[in-house]
Amino acid sequence: MSTPSPQGSLRRFWLALLLQVGLVALVPARKALTLATGTPIYLQIAPVDPYDLLRGRYVALSYTVAQFSTLEKLPGWSPELSRPGILYLRLAPPNGDPAQPWQAIGLSRDRPKDLQPAEVALQGWFDGWQLRFGIEEFFISEALGDVLELEIRRNPETLRAEVKVDPWGQAALVGLWVGEQRY
Repeated sequence: MSTPSPQGSLRRFWLALLLQVGLVALVPARKALTLATGTPIYLQIAPVDPYDLLRGRYVALSYTVAQFSTLEKLPGWSPELSRPGILYLRLAPPNGDPAQPWQAIGLSRDRPKDLQPAEVALQGWFDGWQLRFGIEEFFISEALGDVLELEIRRNPETLRAEVKVDPWGQAALVGLWVGEQRY
């Protein structure tokens, strides 16, 4: 029986270390890829402004296109889709200004393969009440929090989220807009 060579042990050590580092780097790399290659879209939101003692101030976001009352009216909706699971929300830009909230135009369990050039499919998890995209919290600085809260109270109908969506339907929150001001 032969003993393992020092070079073989060293090679296995570096391979194991590289694998672990690669797995850890994969999580932020996915968001970075979405931010770098994603299509920018805008979604109408309704805010709640909580305070998290461990993480600071953030705005909890609920998207109008993700609410059950919106989803059940879309083409593709069926009682089968009301069970929890992954759903794809098909979105199209508004006529005219693409910086205005995009419109939900369809829903499916599978990623649509027949998207028009201007459309996107946003992947989310349906929990039985609403569709969650993983972009429901927006962190803000303490100094900016009071200003943003005041602006939201003045112009709640102009509040929208700037989101990037990659070709696989993953979303990354880029910013919040209140009227013409970006946060």
